[in-house]
Amino acid sequence: MTRLINRIKEELDTSKECLIRSFKVLENVDSSKYGYCPDVAEIEIEVNGKPTVLAVGFPDMFPNVLPKFFDVNNEFGHIPHKMPSGFLCFTRSDSLIIDGRYPVDILLHCLKKVICLIEDGLSGRNKLDFIDEFEVYWHKSKSIDNVHLHLDTDNNKLRELDFWWSVVGEGFTVYVGAEKNQSLNNAISQFFGLDINKGFKARCIYFPLKEGTFLMPPTGEDEWNFQTLKTNIFNNISDQNKKEFLKIAKQKNKNIDVQTEFIVIGIQTHKGATALFGCSLNGHSAKSQHRKKNKVIQQVHPFLIKPKETKLTKLNVKRWHPNFLLNRTGGNTGLKDKHVLVVGVGSVGSEVAMRFAKAGVKKLSLVDPDEMEVENIHRHAIGSNGVYLSLDEYGLVSNPKVYAVKNEINRKYPFTEVKPYWESVKKTFEEGLLSKEQVDLIVIAIGSVNMEMSINQMLHRETNSPPVVYTWVEPLGIGGHTLVTLNGEKQGCYQCLFKEREGEALHNRSAFAKPFQEFSKALTGCGSVFTPYNFLDSERSALMTVDAGIKILLRQLKGNPLLSWKGEDALSLEAGYETTPRYAFSTDELFNSRYLYKDDVCRVCSEAGSDSH
Repeated sequence: MTRLINRIKEELDTSKECLIRSFKVLENVDSSKYGYCPDVAEIEIEVNGKPTVLAVGFPDMFPNVLPKFFDVNNEFGHIPHKMPSGFLCFTRSDSLIIDGRYPVDILLHCLKKVICLIEDGLSGRNKLDFIDEFEVYWHKSKSIDNVHLHLDTDNNKLRELDFWWSVVGEGFTVYVGAEKNQSLNNAISQFFGLDINKGFKARCIYFPLKEGTFLMPPTGEDEWNFQTLKTNIFNNISDQNKKEFLKIAKQKNKNIDVQTEFIVIGIQTHKGATALFGCSLNGHSAKSQHRKKNKVIQQVHPFLIKPKETKLTKLNVKRWHPNFLLNRTGGNTGLKDKHVLVVGVGSVGSEVAMRFAKAGVKKLSLVDPDEMEVENIHRHAIGSNGVYLSLDEYGLVSNPKVYAVKNEINRKYPFTEVKPYWESVKKTFEEGLLSKEQVDLIVIAIGSVNMEMSINQMLHRETNSPPVVYTWVEPLGIGGHTLVTLNGEKQGCYQCLFKEREGEALHNRSAFAKPFQEFSKALTGCGSVFTPYNFLDSERSALMTVDAGIKILLRQLKGNPLLSWKGEDALSLEAGYETTPRYAFSTDELFNSRYLYKDDVCRVCSEAGSDSH
């Protein structure tokens, strides 16, 4: 690397470029001051027509990664995107493709961006970036605790949060806060391994600042003290929120830790998001009152008095509210109030349920009368840990599929409410699920043609059925299908796939495998009969189904299409099976013909068919 930096110096010394006036390689540098770059140079440049000096660090992997620039002499003061170390964050390089053949060009290209950043900072053109980067500045402190917060930043009312802390491991403290009355015990246990019943409770108040508030974030040399914090808050909250604070501050609390107050502040960025930062406050006074067996505490908030000594410790807010998590990780907040009913949670249906939970659906109802089987774990969403239950009164028993899937969803995605129905779909519908609850989408993943025909007729008789999606996999990886029905219109249903013609046996007209071939196999007799397909086929059909389902829930998919994916036919041909003419369709042909399956005289969904039958 030293040879490379010397080569850069030589090239700059002999070139006619005028951006860098001088380039001095530094010797025996403390790399920790320069982002742990092994080689550092001091360069003289011009900013706003005046000479100035920057340090540039070259990481180990330069020129395949970008150089780092530092205002080590603090010539530019407190400007946006400059860290207390002097590091200038001039770009986000995750989408930048670097041509490592030209290291000098890379250096000069980056330097132009740095100069622009500095000049914008000095002129105030990018002043609002301070708010966008507020959390970054706040977190650059040696004295800081992490607090995990479930907070709805769309709610601009000042309010008290539920707040717990507990010591784990070798004296490490976990802080968790949440909106009140959210029944998040299971989520807190899953996320943080914390039993709130065994934790200590403290008071935490959320202060949302008024829209348009501008606060200069603190730096290492200009940290906020207690008075600065209080002034910045109360100069920038609404009169109504001031009243809310006084109401909360005067409340008596039971069984809380009076030694520490916690506060969290929200400030809106100019991009419409909310930056969160906070503090714990120690050293104030509290009054205790004893009433019979309960200890009632009148806790005097330090903002209401003038405490002699209050220790202020910064809080690094780590969010776990579902709105934030879904926006951050590709989910969809438009699904947070949706209810999906999945009928059949076998190899395809279990994958469908898991993916709807991952997408952010608020509620899932699962219907299936079957139990888990150990021989099916390699194509089911649930692994070996969900197959059996050990019960004192019955010993080792098979786990119902609906409970196995529920437990896995609760473990991975605790914000999704899951209701299991260990019974037949016929019984579930007879018990009035569709009339008792608002269901936004039904997915049928049974894989039984006769049962699905019956369900299709049943749902078409409903006056206000939600959209219904049928999904199934064909044998030996040859393909899979997703059929949308009752999505804003009646015509186009599961029965249409089995067009009735006099003298012909019924068969599925969407199939890629020629009808009336026997695909089922048995390894050890009739008790082990199965249809041969693998987990990739299940997952591929599940992905297509969930994609269609999300579009239906968000009103982005119109009508009742038949969607198909086509796999390889090598295994099918090797086993001597034949395919249908539809298998010869290209992907575009399958998509363009997605509405052509409809039967104009279908006895279930067409007016003509209904009249004639």
